[in-house]
Amino acid sequence: MEMSPERATQVVKMTKTIRQHFPELAALSDAKVLYATWRSFKRIDQTNDSDYHTMAKVFFQEFDKNVMEYQLSKNGHEDEMRQRFFAILTEIL
Repeated sequence: MEMSPERATQVVKMTKTIRQHFPELAALSDAKVLYATWRSFKRIDQTNDSDYHTMAKVFFQEFDKNVMEYQLSKNGHEDEMRQRFFAILTEIL
């Protein structure tokens, strides 16, 4: 799947913003955060449902499942993190 230059810019900006607003992800390598961000946008681009709440859920699921091995949801951080993703997405998009 090719990514438009606009989407690539959004991925990079989102990755940088995640780094700033998610201290619980600080131990992750830049490559992992960038890849999870790209995968999240890829999933969003493949659906017709792109409201910010759905997008925030996609980001949370991607990071929780594929990067943090469900540690975020196990620790009860889902609502808080989805709200932060929502805030970032509304700012970036």
